[in-house]
Parts: sequence; structure tokens; C-alpha cells
Amino acid sequence: MSIPKLNKWVAAISVVILLAALGGVYLEKKQRFSSSTNRQLFKELPESFTFFDLGSNTRFNSSVRSALNDRLGSDAIAYRSQIDLSVNSPEFIQTFFPELYALNLQLNYPPRERIEHQTVKLMYRYSQKANVPFKYVEILFSGYSQRPLYLSITVSHDGADIIIDALNQKYGHPEEIPGLESPLKSSFWRKYNDLLLVSVKSDRYGNPEYHIMIYYVNSLEELLNIEKEEARQREDRIKQASDKVF
Repeated sequence: MSIPKLNKWVAAISVVILLAALGGVYLEKKQRFSSSTNRQLFKELPESFTFFDLGSNTRFNSSVRSALNDRLGSDAIAYRSQIDLSVNSPEFIQTFFPELYALNLQLNYPPRERIEHQTVKLMYRYSQKANVPFKYVEILFSGYSQRPLYLSITVSHDGADIIIDALNQKYGHPEEIPGLESPLKSSFWRKYNDLLLVSVKSDRYGNPEYHIMIYYVNSLEELLNIEKEEARQREDRIKQASDKVF
């Protein structure tokens, strides 16, 4: 057999082995995270902030989705999505919540690439028709533990005072972020590493608009650790497959 033909055969065999290795990683991942034994990896997290009956340890399923639809109206759902923890401005969390900014960087590495994660996203755009004072609600769940990663809620002006009073009564007086340029105002609560952030700024008509973010930081870190472990295992499997070629 000539050298050029031999090189082509070697290249073809290498590709086949590499694809088989990647397929093995995918199947292993599905088995690893669907088995009852390994579900014990997802230990109970501290309970922090809630939205209706949704909390740190709520697991997404059809019953949870149905209950949310009853309260918030019909939803739109998306599987696999980017995760962007930014709020108010690109520099906001970098300045006031550097640990959250560092987490956001890791979730979006390498930069300038579209990084998608194993998630389930619920979006509610017609909540006001369900008689709740929300213009928009977005809930992102982990595709591994099925627990919430963050909630993003835009509150209508007429219901803002009621919502803020309810938060103050439940969680106490928040910490205020000083030195913000008007009309932006922000305050926050921390509980067991999780973060609840309320921001007030003007909408395009000059009316105050309230935005609430609940960051389930413990679940976000859990997701990141799982992805790092998957990446490590994938690299090991590819290396082992490549070693067998020669």
C-alpha cells in the first residue's frame, strides 16, 4: 500500500475512534446523571429565597410547570441556553458583586463564543392577564439537578410597592448599594450564599421600572462544577482513544 493511501486510512480510523469516544462520553453522561445512585450527588441545598412555592430545592417537573402556569399564565419553554448573570449594566455585577461576575465569566468561557448549557428555561410574558403584577418572568433550571439557577422578574409600576413591602416583611431591611447614578437604585439581600437583588430604573417613558433577580448561587456553582468534570472526562476519553491509534 502506498504512503498516501496509508495516511488516509490512518486518518479515517482516527476519526472513527474519536467519534466513538465522544459517543461513549455522551451515553456515559446520560447514564451517570439519570441513575438513582448518582442523584445523591445533588445534596439538599440551604433554603434561601422563594417565589410562590419555588425555592432552592424545587425540582422542575410537569407538576411544577403546571402550578406556575396557573399563577403566571401560559409559558414558553426552551431547552439548552446561554447563561448571562449581568443586570443593569455590563459593569454592575463586576463592581458590586465580583464573586458573581467571576462566576459569570466561567459560565461564558471562552469569551465571544456562544456557550450553551444543559438548562430548562420558562418564560412568562402575559402574567398581568393572570392578575399578578409582573410584566415578565424568566426562570432558568439546571438540566442536571432540575433546581432553579436564577429568576428574572420585571414588576409593573402599580404593583411595585406591594412587592417591595412583602420582601421587606419576609427578609428584613435590605442592604443599599451606594453611589449609583440616578435614576438607578438597587438593594439586595444575601442568604446562604444566594442573592436577591432589586433594582429600580426608568423605562423608556420615564416611569420607574422594578426588576428583581434571584441568583441561586449554590446551584449555579453546582452546574459549573458538573460541566468542568464532564469536560475533564471528555478530554480523558479522547486522549485514551487517540493513544490507541498509534
